[in-house]
Amino acid sequence: MENIASFLKTTISILITLAIISSGLFLWGKTQPVVELANSQAAAQARELSEQQYSAFDNQIVSGSQILTAYRRYESQQGFCLYVEKPYANGQNEAERRFSMNPSGEGYCRAFDYSGAKFKEGSESGVDEEEISNASGQYYISPQAKYRARLIKDNNERIAAIFFVAE
Repeated sequence: MENIASFLKTTISILITLAIISSGLFLWGKTQPVVELANSQAAAQARELSEQQYSAFDNQIVSGSQILTAYRRYESQQGFCLYVEKPYANGQNEAERRFSMNPSGEGYCRAFDYSGAKFKEGSESGVDEEEISNASGQYYISPQAKYRARLIKDNNERIAAIFFVAE
């Protein structure tokens, strides 16, 4: 009799344990879509917050002085470049009208297709803050000039550059 009672206790304990584990797994399976939704929303909010610093330049008309401000603002970001297409001036060649700037000063900028406003293969050297600030220089950006700013994203949908086109 004692063996039967002990067997029943053990069997019932195992069945209760299995019932608790299966109900836990059932609840875990039901919560996974909610967890995935929360994770995707958190990732979208994080991306929005990181891109918010660029919102002042998102398809906005800016002045030449704001380009200099952007140069100074983004000098701590590795691999971030600014691309400028100045208005055509008599006797000015394309290299002086279209140029890139790497605010961090480290490395080169990615090659850029100014007519298509997208990256292309290769790299190009950039100009520095002194060259765009020097009024007698060939890359001088007039503080009063108006430019349309466009954000340029890379293949990972990360904002990697700002393109300023003369208005």
